[in-house]
Amino acid sequence: MSSILIVKNLTKEFLIRKGFKMFTLKALRGIDLELYENEIVSVVGESGCGKTTFLRVLARIYEPTSGSIELFGKQVPSKMNRREELEFRRQVQMVFQDPFASLNPTKRLSHILERPLKIHKIPDKSQTLENVLTEVELTPVDNYLEKFPHELSGGQRQRVVFARAIITKPRIILADEPTSMLDVSIKSGILNLMIKLKEEFHISFIHVTHDLAAAKYVSDRIAVMYAGLVVEEGNAKDIVNKPMHPYTMLLKEAAPDPEKANTTKMVDIGEPPSLITPPPGCPFEPRCKFSKLECKNPVELRQVNGRKIRCVLY
Repeated sequence: MSSILIVKNLTKEFLIRKGFKMFTLKALRGIDLELYENEIVSVVGESGCGKTTFLRVLARIYEPTSGSIELFGKQVPSKMNRREELEFRRQVQMVFQDPFASLNPTKRLSHILERPLKIHKIPDKSQTLENVLTEVELTPVDNYLEKFPHELSGGQRQRVVFARAIITKPRIILADEPTSMLDVSIKSGILNLMIKLKEEFHISFIHVTHDLAAAKYVSDRIAVMYAGLVVEEGNAKDIVNKPMHPYTMLLKEAAPDPEKANTTKMVDIGEPPSLITPPPGCPFEPRCKFSKLECKNPVELRQVNGRKIRCVLY
């Protein structure tokens, strides 16, 4: 498989004010990740780990502080002209977490879906609208085109968001926790839709989630992020079934397991570190039960048993 997106040593810092002082928050501290054709990579981690910031940098909502992003073999420039920006937006689409805030409540679905067609000058609007709504399983199409977003359920709204994302025929979709605000009963439908879009349209996904079970179900690979760094990356089933990094182990142990409903115990995994003054060594060292002296020194991501891991235990 060939890489369509290569991220190298990506960092993002924010200046924040506390009282009368300014501080630097290090949201991303050197992310390396590749995305291949026709695959889904899930970025997993608890709130505040930097996973949504990572997607927003990839989507050019935020400018990176340093590092490089290579798309389809070409470096993504820090400043893009209008033509470059349109081409980038056509090839890389984003699905946001909240389907209720993602759609203009004053516009009908026909207007919402036609907007990217007008921006990118894509002809044959009526047939295109029919095709994308059919692909996201909102049929009969005529029952939906003149509806307003408030007339739809949460799951239907998220399907409209996916329809809008695929209407430009992108090669990459960045999905920011697309099921986190949906009922459990309809989450699987959205995950199955992602798999369908990958298989039928050869769209690659970077999927951000805090849900290990969802990541295992939908993904080819998983990257576990903690305190602005990737601490483990590999095959999705291997990562979930046999985690190697202590943080991944604790994520798995803390997650509810329907098959072990009577034996699941609550796990106190403490609090993540400050991203203003992160630990000098392994970011997980203050919370790790396997911590040793060398963990206080910087730890690089290394190849171990077919996966990448940032831990001195291996």
